Amino acid sequence: MKPYQMIGWTLLQASAVTNIVSTRVYHGLRPEGTAVPSINYYGLGGGVRANGIEIQSFSINCRASTAGAARNLARSVLDLFTGTSGTGIYGTQNGFDIARASLRNDNGLVPETTDNVYNAPIDIAVAYAISTIS
Repeated sequence: MKPYQMIGWTLLQASAVTNIVSTRVYHGLRPEGTAVPSINYYGLGGGVRANGIEIQSFSINCRASTAGAARNLARSVLDLFTGTSGTGIYGTQNGFDIARASLRNDNGLVPETTDNVYNAPIDIAVAYAISTIS
């Protein structure tokens, strides 16, 4: 499993998230015309590799029809990932050992006027042993 697959898998396994978005979790850009609430996520550049460990950052974009709903979705995603910061092994998911997933940046709230939705983007960093990537 690759890091981006772990992010999607983790989001789709969390009932706090799927109760809001159902299966509308997309890797890459949000497909045009996608119903909200939804999530899209993608890797950010500048990953770091050293001593058998890699750290990659991801942007997770939480969209909804109201500002409050977008922030509530973002809080559910934050709860899913920030609880693992600095606590050692996060867990093994399909053979992918996550050493750490932590909040990198909360980018506030972005109104998207073209389709009248709100985006609450957050960035997380995921650290893992390179040898676990399949």
